[in-house]
Amino acid sequence: MSRRGQHALLLLSAVVASLVPGSTAGVYHIVGAGKGWRVPPNKTYYDDWARTRHVSIGDKLMFLYRSGVHNIVEVPTRALFDACSMRNITSRYQNGPTIIELTQPGQRFYFCGVGEHCEVGQKLAINVVLVAPPPPDTPNSAAAATARLSRRAGLAAACLVAALLMAV
Repeated sequence: MSRRGQHALLLLSAVVASLVPGSTAGVYHIVGAGKGWRVPPNKTYYDDWARTRHVSIGDKLMFLYRSGVHNIVEVPTRALFDACSMRNITSRYQNGPTIIELTQPGQRFYFCGVGEHCEVGQKLAINVVLVAPPPPDTPNSAAAATARLSRRAGLAAACLVAALLMAV
């Protein structure tokens, strides 16, 4: 199977898993939203993106990137992250796209280890909380079901956009 076919299958699997009724698959967060995991337009792009997210155990970070062009390096401390240091690497992912399931609470630190990508802002610090925040109050279960369906449709749309980005 070609790389493009593998990427499409991975994205399709994520969409199908999210549509299963009663799924506890967690929330898929497409890192960088429409831009994916690329050299950002400014140094605070991924910080700004992370500030708008509520990430909890069981959620998944979806890094959309091309193998050989970018990668993901995880380090255990803020100091290593701030320095874009390749010392004491916790994990390294080189085959994009990559989905990382978040199984522990606390700070997680990721950056691209290719060239000077980290130094120009291709880095993500995110806090994983134990429990997701409660959903907004809804007057009845039909409204709650509609909200869940809307979130799932949003993921499907995001995966479609991601597949189109990977094709470019």
